[in-house]
Amino acid sequence: MSKRENPGKFHIYLPFLALFFAFIVVEARLYWLQIIQHAEFSERARGEQIRKIEVSPKRGTIYDRNLQKLAINIPSYSLYARPKRISNPQQAARLLAPLVKTKSSVLRKKLERNQIFVWLKRKLSLSQKKQIENLDLEGIDFVEESKRFYPQKELASHILGFVGVDNQGLAGVEFFYDNELKGKRGHFWIRRDALGYEISFARETLQTLVPGKDLVLTIDSVIQSIVEEELAIALKETQAKSVEALFMDPHTGEILALSRRPTYDPNHYQDYPASAQKNHLVQSIYEPGSTFKVATASVLLEEDLVDMKEKILCEETLRIADHIFHDWKKFNTYLDFYRIVQHSSDIGMIKLASRINNDIFFQYIKHFGFGTRTGVDLPGEENGIVRPSSSWSLTDPPCIAIGQGIAVTPLQIVTFLSAAINGGKLLRPYVVRAILEPGGRVIKKNGRHQVRTIISDSTSRTLQEFLKGVVAGGTGNRAGVPGYSVGGKTGTAQIPLSRGRGYADGRYIASFMGFAPVGSPRVAGIVIIKEPTGAYWGGEIVAPVFGRIIGRVLPYMNVLPEDEKWVKVS
Repeated sequence: MSKRENPGKFHIYLPFLALFFAFIVVEARLYWLQIIQHAEFSERARGEQIRKIEVSPKRGTIYDRNLQKLAINIPSYSLYARPKRISNPQQAARLLAPLVKTKSSVLRKKLERNQIFVWLKRKLSLSQKKQIENLDLEGIDFVEESKRFYPQKELASHILGFVGVDNQGLAGVEFFYDNELKGKRGHFWIRRDALGYEISFARETLQTLVPGKDLVLTIDSVIQSIVEEELAIALKETQAKSVEALFMDPHTGEILALSRRPTYDPNHYQDYPASAQKNHLVQSIYEPGSTFKVATASVLLEEDLVDMKEKILCEETLRIADHIFHDWKKFNTYLDFYRIVQHSSDIGMIKLASRINNDIFFQYIKHFGFGTRTGVDLPGEENGIVRPSSSWSLTDPPCIAIGQGIAVTPLQIVTFLSAAINGGKLLRPYVVRAILEPGGRVIKKNGRHQVRTIISDSTSRTLQEFLKGVVAGGTGNRAGVPGYSVGGKTGTAQIPLSRGRGYADGRYIASFMGFAPVGSPRVAGIVIIKEPTGAYWGGEIVAPVFGRIIGRVLPYMNVLPEDEKWVKVS
């Protein structure tokens, strides 16, 4: 073969060599895509063809202490669309808008999305479902879910709270015990083909629904109803900004009723302002006024700083440093300790409290539980405000002695009152008695929890007698109930200015805290009326409300009138 023939042969093999190298490149690329990056591209393809849909489980039922249902679940139907299968999104949106109460433009945007699945409206009723089904729209379907429902509407709403569209707790025990109530969510897959259509019968369950646990509350629906009825009457009579009340068992810490007016319906919580939804008895603070004199009297008794026979001149005014204190009534006479409490003399209490060392006074206040959360199983509890004695001026001790310059929650003051009359035992308040499995088995119980002892039994007995006198012949006489001995303390406080020092003119908080029966208390509580129109004294407008509540609650609790008990024993 001549040298001139060799180049021709090279041209013959060149295409085969090019094909060979091209094959090597393709094989390498396929190896990279199919072997090295297989997992990544497989997941991408799966994500494009499969949509995971979450479904809420049945939330646990909430019962009162007598197993009356306060929060339950009802069937609901959540509407979804498969946009790829909707030929005329504008028309579909126009037909659906009035039925689901959503703007047509909002629905149209959802229906025009390039997605396999889109929620249109959650938690529709059966009647809404039937109306939509009658439209016979292609690409529209439903998922059955459970919806939270409060059969007694406003009853105990500030304790129960409410849930969001995904059944997540947003307030009250619904929020505090959300982990127990919510159960475990379920999931299913929806598959689609290469054109984006859902594959018939291609739904696959990923995780089954696990229902939530049930709660049994300490609340008694009957007592709660009584309290709410009386508060509604009081709000109308006084034309106040708000009225609120809390009652508990002073020997266990169980909260029997908690209510506020104005209130709200948790079935439609979004229709009410945040102020109506807020649990002010736990989440708001106020100056307690003369109800705090019970705490001051407790310190005087514990420290043995007063002689029961001693009489104090209760003048009309008293100057301390640059401040002049005025008594609420012109006594201008000598009163002993019992009558200073009975008639709520500010000057008398200030003079007696001047005997208490500032540091000791501060320590007692903290010891009584003020300035610290009680530990109640409700969200958002406030601490209150108790400034350290090191920061007190000359006028702070006398102000604090009569319930000014200190801020507490209604729950704190009732928790203290319970300790003051139960032998001195400060208890943790609570609203959930038990947690149950769906079948009814008790898996956790809450019970009486003593935090500490704050006063002696003898001081507690003395306080009971003092507070009995307040109702029998003092400022709280309108809280009296025929046949029963009632103890309590009135309170009237001005509202501090939001900026600077001093108080707002003409704005008051009137209150009455009390218990019954004296000697063997079964219930303790407080009623507060904020910014009433017209009369504003606690003894005048609040004590009667407390008396009406107690007069209905005690017979319901099978507490016999004292004269009937005496007849039976004799």
